[in-house]
Amino acid sequence: MSEERGIVEAALFSAGKPVTPEDIAESTKLPVEQVISSLKGIRKAYDSMKSALEVTQIGKKWTIQIRSEYTEKARFFAPPELPEDVVKTAALIAYHQPIRQSDLGDMIGEKVYDHVKMLRGLNLVSARPEGRTLSLTTSRQFPDFFGLKATARKEIKKFMGERAGLKKEEKPSIETETHD
Repeated sequence: MSEERGIVEAALFSAGKPVTPEDIAESTKLPVEQVISSLKGIRKAYDSMKSALEVTQIGKKWTIQIRSEYTEKARFFAPPELPEDVVKTAALIAYHQPIRQSDLGDMIGEKVYDHVKMLRGLNLVSARPEGRTLSLTTSRQFPDFFGLKATARKEIKKFMGERAGLKKEEKPSIETETHD
């Protein structure tokens, strides 16, 4: 591995979140073209090693993360930053978006207000007034936070629907959801 590639890999790993090649170039003083070339080379190297880690591109940003098939096994050592019930709320918002907060409350109960407040505080959910409630959608930061390669709402909806435990053939509705 070249020294430049090692520098880029170290910067990507240290970032701990998705970053643009321009961010890496600025911090390492390497040319953007070299950073992009290094990122592609690092991704290829991780793929060929069949590593539990992957280097992947999310929109215009790159990240190093645990491959999805290993996340459950690693959860003990790196617990999620959000409680599981809040992740499920985020999944429901992503799946049903746009969704009214009052309808989400019908699905999960009063805890919806705390969950939405937490998700909005992390800039994962956007809210706009709709009558006496709020209309909720995922934000641009949502895919980055959850390590999603997808940035389109349809792809986010599919992934998060699976995360929330909704079956493909299941037509989601308020009636099919249970209160926790």
